[in-house]
Amino acid sequence: MNILIDELPTAVTIAGEKHLVNWGFRTFILIEICIFDQKLSDDERIMNALCLFYGDKLPDDPTQAFETMMWFYRGGKAEPKESAKGKGASLKRCYCFEVDAPYIYSAFRTQYRIDLQDLSSEDLHWWKFKAMFESLNDELKMSKIMGYRVTKTTGMGKEQKSFYADMKKLYALDVEETADSKMKLAKRDTDMKNYIKRRITEVSDKGR
Repeated sequence: MNILIDELPTAVTIAGEKHLVNWGFRTFILIEICIFDQKLSDDERIMNALCLFYGDKLPDDPTQAFETMMWFYRGGKAEPKESAKGKGASLKRCYCFEVDAPYIYSAFRTQYRIDLQDLSSEDLHWWKFKAMFESLNDELKMSKIMGYRVTKTTGMGKEQKSFYADMKKLYALDVEETADSKMKLAKRDTDMKNYIKRRITEVSDKGR
């Protein structure tokens, strides 16, 4: 999928069946917030994320439903392969859509002249939002904050190391993992299939 020449998807196909999905940027902001919600169990995080993406009409195959949602979340990219060296390592989270909301809003106003408050979710496809978010100028405060969180201080001088230590503390996030790795852990550590099948039945029964 090439964002420059291909029409951005508003539906996905699973087992030969087309499913309309919620493709707007706010849907995936909510999905990320849901993924990191400490008040929810892993099962609930997955199910809530799927319901946000698919609505009430969940696909019959829960595993494929999950994998397809994650493909959409990654902007149509394949799941990155884990290197032997990095396997099992914690992936550093550099932003949070709740904590950093003012900085992200300001960044889009400054760089793109886009007021996110003026847009509905359907006015901006998640893939467009994702591309712009990942291309924010290094001079913006949001970009600097993300840099503080992930910069390694090994080899730095005493004053520089002290500065980064202060910034890391000031802008620290509660969770280390990225959203992608968080969902992988949830999928691995729970009986996802049975739980989602049960919830799909519950959702279907409510619709009758």
